Amino acid sequence: MYQDRDLSWLAFNERIIQEAEDKNNALTDRMKFLAIYSSNLEEFYKVRVASHRFAQKFKGDKKNKFGFKPSFVLNEVSEIVDRQQERLGKVFVDEILPMYAERGILLAGNGDYTRTDKRNMRSIFDEKLKKDVVFKDITKEDRIELRNQHVYLYAVTEDQQWIIDLDYERHGRFIELHNNGSRRKIAQLDDIVKYNIKELLGKDAEVYAIKVSRDAELYIEEEQELDIVKKIKKSVGKRETGLPARLLFDQEIPYRHLNILRKKVQIETSGLIPGGRYHNFYDFMGFPKPSDEVSNDPELILSSKLESKKNWMKLLKKQDVFLSFPYQPYDYVTQYLDQLCTDPDVTEINITLYRVARESAICQSLEKAAMMGKKVFVLDEVQARFDEESNIYWGERLEQAGATVRYGVPDLKVHAKVFAAKRKEGDKEVCYAYFGTGNFNEKTAKIYGDHALFTTDNALTDDLDQLFDFLKGDKKKVKPAALLCSPFNLRSQMLEKIQREIDLASKGKDASMQIKVNSLEDPEMINAIRSAADAGVKINMIVRGICCYTPLNDAQKKNIKVVSVVDGFLEHTRIFHFNNNGKPEVYLASADWMTRNLSHRVEVAFPITNEAMKQLLLKEMELQLSDNVKGRDVMTNTYLKGRKKHSSQRQMFDVIKAYERG
Repeated sequence: MYQDRDLSWLAFNERIIQEAEDKNNALTDRMKFLAIYSSNLEEFYKVRVASHRFAQKFKGDKKNKFGFKPSFVLNEVSEIVDRQQERLGKVFVDEILPMYAERGILLAGNGDYTRTDKRNMRSIFDEKLKKDVVFKDITKEDRIELRNQHVYLYAVTEDQQWIIDLDYERHGRFIELHNNGSRRKIAQLDDIVKYNIKELLGKDAEVYAIKVSRDAELYIEEEQELDIVKKIKKSVGKRETGLPARLLFDQEIPYRHLNILRKKVQIETSGLIPGGRYHNFYDFMGFPKPSDEVSNDPELILSSKLESKKNWMKLLKKQDVFLSFPYQPYDYVTQYLDQLCTDPDVTEINITLYRVARESAICQSLEKAAMMGKKVFVLDEVQARFDEESNIYWGERLEQAGATVRYGVPDLKVHAKVFAAKRKEGDKEVCYAYFGTGNFNEKTAKIYGDHALFTTDNALTDDLDQLFDFLKGDKKKVKPAALLCSPFNLRSQMLEKIQREIDLASKGKDASMQIKVNSLEDPEMINAIRSAADAGVKINMIVRGICCYTPLNDAQKKNIKVVSVVDGFLEHTRIFHFNNNGKPEVYLASADWMTRNLSHRVEVAFPITNEAMKQLLLKEMELQLSDNVKGRDVMTNTYLKGRKKHSSQRQMFDVIKAYERG
């Protein structure tokens, strides 16, 4: 009936490898995609694989909602990841490294060292590294604790084993052996230590890189006496000692030594993941770039409306402003909020924060507003995974400035990306609002594809007031008229709009939908589009990542098309378009079609009623559905075909320019 969500996610990560393998991509982009693949997989093991192991061990290995047992999923994951890791190693060693060498950057490895290299490696070790290399003899240890995601060297002889701790923070991953201007030779910290270590441990010592990833779930529900911030602080610290989810190892380790190590680390055989000689591929994001590599990215597109007006408040009372990132500067968002935070006539600001940058201009503006005596309310979602510490830092800092901060809502995670500012204008109060599909994060906005709306539309701001009342603790049920908000009416309204298309199809009228999400996982929504396809509704979907849908009959194969686009920007926006017999309805949203988004999170979908904005979004989906450079058929993970090649992300620059020209 369904694809398993985690096996589907691995298919998405395979699309990342495809980009690394694509010879048409720039060399540094190919290296970047290898790093992204590695980082994605790391999180997958810490979260998803760890949860399956937990379910298998403590919940009886029962089938999940997709019909798969944890034991089956874990076995499939191991086989798929083995194949993917082999592809990663092959493209890295056989293609990417030789191309770097051709362009004057040589990553040295075994057998690549000249006499001069060896002398340099010896002097670097003796003068800089030796004092920071920590050896631990684990021969007689029954159990050892290895830090989460930290690369160690595992040294073995016939009858002894050592763990060697390297100081990557102090010395970095890559160390230059020599540079003559036209040619640079780079060695990895691992290799310099390996080369010098036999003198310390004995000539017969063999040395291999290893890394442990631990369960990253925060098991916080048991300690009810603590408030949520204290629980999170306590649990985040436990990530370093959580159950091992995988042991990544150099596949050259003899099995008998690997098995000894596995027992000491206390990880099951299914958690053994063979890799190459090096781990933490994400570090290759910082690998030196060839001097002749220049960016050919188009320039950012300025907003004609915002650039032409100094008084944005006056502008927004007359018309909405629509923005697209990262095609346009995210500075507009930070400037908009800062203007509101420092405006003497603004009395109240309400905002939701999910993932914020550590040096957040958004939070600094809120801090200024609170210190000026404005009424500032911040819903700070402290359970945003891997951003908990940053969110707590800003929550506590904003509280000190005088803001009211609430760290989440019981039984829900707040994922909406909205703010509202109340401004006194004569005898009236005007609400200046923001609705977005992406986080208030200046850093990720440079690489995530998202949309935003600046508005004073009363229909939207009245609903937003209701939502913020709920977030502040008002127990009245939210009943939005214009917005679609989960867990209140987003699911039901989506199902009603799908049913409307089914009814139109049954009357022989034009019935179609276009849906763009990051993930399609919720069984009820999957069954709804199946029913629509069976009734003759044409459904085009752009699903970047997880896709649990699979066709069950010919009508579904014919009427449902699912495409994924993986390119330089991470596709992150969610768009819902229902044709409605030629009277199209278009929504932007923070929510995917996942059970967690529709039932267990606070999300907002907001209507786009301006015709030019609608056409921009429909053009975006049209381009992505036919993208035959970076688009894939999700059912087969193969690139889309077409005579004339076109990349949707490249073409979006022209689409947005045309929109700004009016």
